[in-house]
Amino acid sequence: MAQAHTVTLLGDHKGNTRPKAIGDEYVVDAMVDVTSHLAAGAVITAASLGLKTIHCATICGSEGANAHVPSILTSATGTYASSTTIELMFTALDGTNATVANDGDPACAVRLRVWGNL
Repeated sequence: MAQAHTVTLLGDHKGNTRPKAIGDEYVVDAMVDVTSHLAAGAVITAASLGLKTIHCATICGSEGANAHVPSILTSATGTYASSTTIELMFTALDGTNATVANDGDPACAVRLRVWGNL
């Protein structure tokens, strides 16, 4: 079964949805609508955000799946999946604290702020 999600870039106070320069980097806000969970996580690409590389990503909010908490997977050294992808993981809050791993779980949306280069 494939991971299913869509990424929507969110407009800033001027309605701009493209990445914009912040110092030497660009920043973009996005809503990721995850409609199907996998244990490996929702792989979000830099390209889907209008970026070439990802330097930093934060979760700014989530809705929908109240029994799950989203997180961005990092290694023990703090690196993401790659310089061009991040993985959204969903942990069940049912006492097992297991990573959500089946398509029967409820859909949810996660708001992200991502920094990178074009």
